Amino acid sequence: MLNIDLRIRQAAFKRLEAISQAPSGDVSWNAIAEPLPFDDGAIYLASRAIGIFKPKQMPDGILSIKTVVPKQGRTNIYADGTSDEGGFWYSLEAGGLTKSANRQLMISYERKDPIIYLIGVAPGRYFPLWPCIIDSVDTQQEICHVSMHDHTDVLRDVAEPTAAYRVDGLEKRHLIREVKTRVHQAEFRARVMQAYSSRCAMTGLPVPQLLEAAHIIPDSHQASTAEVSNGVLLTGLHHRAYDAGLVGIDPNYRIHVDDALLATKDGPLLESVKQLHGQQISLPRNAKQRPDREALDLRYQKFRGK
Repeated sequence: MLNIDLRIRQAAFKRLEAISQAPSGDVSWNAIAEPLPFDDGAIYLASRAIGIFKPKQMPDGILSIKTVVPKQGRTNIYADGTSDEGGFWYSLEAGGLTKSANRQLMISYERKDPIIYLIGVAPGRYFPLWPCIIDSVDTQQEICHVSMHDHTDVLRDVAEPTAAYRVDGLEKRHLIREVKTRVHQAEFRARVMQAYSSRCAMTGLPVPQLLEAAHIIPDSHQASTAEVSNGVLLTGLHHRAYDAGLVGIDPNYRIHVDDALLATKDGPLLESVKQLHGQQISLPRNAKQRPDREALDLRYQKFRGK
């Protein structure tokens, strides 16, 4: 029979698997904070007040660490503490080993416990990574390094094949690149969602589950940026149409529908797209977050030239 430490970690990982089903991968704090039934009581995955967390039922070590995006947001959405070593830097509590949380983190570091890293991508929203390993600690600088590779023999016993990020059989660099890409995508979407008040810029649809952050200058282009001003919030359908060159947005924020599409006659869904022709997109209240006109013009010229 598994000891209580492993049982808590397994239960926590299964909960994360259940609540992390959205394509974007990010999860609300309310979902994370929901008590998880365990034996005759309940455990929690994290604490709102502290970053380094140990459930009271866990004898020692930690279950999770958490970074937070304040309500005013960040100036640079890529400032997530990524490292050249293939992971993430995380700050300890100030005070070194005089702090109980840091001492418990050291226990998990020494044992190589699988833990959860909740990366804040927007106020009240997190991108959960699990299982993670603390693979180094610098008590003088009060930082530790967190990664999702190595020690697969330890992870295999706890993560099982249900964890969202599997480590077995994956080459180290590929795994870290995939993880960082997904974190950045989730952060970009969360910021764009916030800027557009969770409404499609073309249709006004207010259903977050159906909305995506479309890049104006594609992410693969060397001129692309991760700023909100390089994004537009669209439904999945309109995002695909925008990327396919069937719909364009000019520098004055007007919507243009491809001539061939305008001439096509079909059902009400296509008609709803055609009716957008000549309309203006809805814009964020914050002028700095509105689509960059130069980026729109570059993309619009491509739309016109096909």
